[in-house]
Amino acid sequence: MKLTRSICSREIKKTNVLDSSGEIVGKIGDLTFSFNGELKLSKFILAGSRWEELLETIKLRQDSDPVFDGSFIKQIDDHVHLNTTVDSLKTTLDKDAIPEGDIRLSQLEKMDIVDNSGENVGRAIAVNFNLDGTISMIVGGGFIEEKLEAAGLKENVDIIVPGYVLSSIGNKVHLNVSKDSLETTMDDALKAKEVIKARREQPIQREVAKVQLFTQRPM
Repeated sequence: MKLTRSICSREIKKTNVLDSSGEIVGKIGDLTFSFNGELKLSKFILAGSRWEELLETIKLRQDSDPVFDGSFIKQIDDHVHLNTTVDSLKTTLDKDAIPEGDIRLSQLEKMDIVDNSGENVGRAIAVNFNLDGTISMIVGGGFIEEKLEAAGLKENVDIIVPGYVLSSIGNKVHLNVSKDSLETTMDDALKAKEVIKARREQPIQREVAKVQLFTQRPM
């Protein structure tokens, strides 16, 4: 899978998926991740039409959405380009389509994020895919949202927490850093040039500035 730029899961889910013939075959409905000390992208789940999704929701149709991994993606730019046809893909009806233990993005977004002492710090509102192949979480809610609101930047800045500060994922997402450490880096982040620019330009545009906490691994 080749990225031409860093991209957010929210953006991927709005992007048309094209098969190898260039035909639009839908949009990404969900993503799955594995976690073994590091959060890794596992599978893409292609959503059906709204009518198909409704029939699946009310149990009048089996959930049969195509599933594929990064090896089926030629490139992601303004579109997601597949190197095959949809008919050749496994579906959610195939037992081996999604590995056991994979975590869906839709599940991840419902989990509380807690620091290394168990204190709640927010929730993952999206996942960011970086050009170097690493994955980060975009975190909102909790004290992070409070700080952004206090700075008048709630809608203008995405706070990105790198994947290497995750220690485990179960019913909650556990970090290997303290809330105090997050607050310290958050205070520094709010002084960054891109944040100052976002604050200055917010009456003019709504482009979101992405600010990564922990630009180096915490000691």
